[in-house]
Amino acid sequence: MSGSEASLHRDANFLVDVPRQILALTKKNFILAYRNRTATFLRVFSSFFFILLIFLVNEALKGRFAADPYYKDYPNPPRTVLDGIPDCTRQASNDNQCYIFGYTPAPDLSGGGYHPDKDYASVSDFVSGTSAVCQAADCEEMYRVHQVVRKIMQQNTINQQAHVIAASSVVGFRNQSTLDDFLFNNPTKINGAYVFSSPNTQAVNFVLQLNSTSFSTRGVWNRPYLDLGLPMQAMAHKAIGSFLNVADNIEIGRQLFAHPAFAVSTFEGTVAPLFLLGCAMFPFVIQMSEVVME
Repeated sequence: MSGSEASLHRDANFLVDVPRQILALTKKNFILAYRNRTATFLRVFSSFFFILLIFLVNEALKGRFAADPYYKDYPNPPRTVLDGIPDCTRQASNDNQCYIFGYTPAPDLSGGGYHPDKDYASVSDFVSGTSAVCQAADCEEMYRVHQVVRKIMQQNTINQQAHVIAASSVVGFRNQSTLDDFLFNNPTKINGAYVFSSPNTQAVNFVLQLNSTSFSTRGVWNRPYLDLGLPMQAMAHKAIGSFLNVADNIEIGRQLFAHPAFAVSTFEGTVAPLFLLGCAMFPFVIQMSEVVME
């Protein structure tokens, strides 16, 4: 047999033997896979279980943010009447006592805080009842602030229902520096504080100091300004209006700015395509590697 004939014979054998070997290996692997059906099932469908897990986690995260107005379509947001000041939350404080709000000035003689638990008919009754040590003008201002604070406590509402704030949940300090020292030493003990000033009987001003520390409740983060700052401002304006006899029934509301729904961006949603590619690729690569090694 010449060299060219031998080469043609080898090529013919190659074209016949390779498909025959591939068919034999495929049949053998099919028989082995059929005999070990559990392992085959796990190998084939394990990728689908991972994909399902990623899908469920991503849907859970999207559902978690579903109630957030940021992720809702608001072409015409409704107006909601502002509620009163919410109860205090201990947050990370180790102390069992927390205050709904603090304020200044107050007849605080000890420096530990004054609790406005009583109404007084006049300045003299206020001075004698609280043992306040102050100049005449300061006592008059302190008395006007005391009346405003008592109105805030008595007119407070929760879910549009009367919710009077107890005196033990309100603390007053003599001046702003004493209040600042208390807030610095007790960062989670007071939700917010008023710094009042009343230069005369026709004017009551205030500055709001807000505890803007965010905290999570069952995975939902609070919004200090909306949940606490606006209600404190609204209740102060209502109390001042009532005190000055300029408005007996003030209704203050808020309305979200109209916006489309923003997409929820999650880590699982970002990496899911890579996991999908990997889950689809690895079983095929492993199976082909076994065939090549045989």
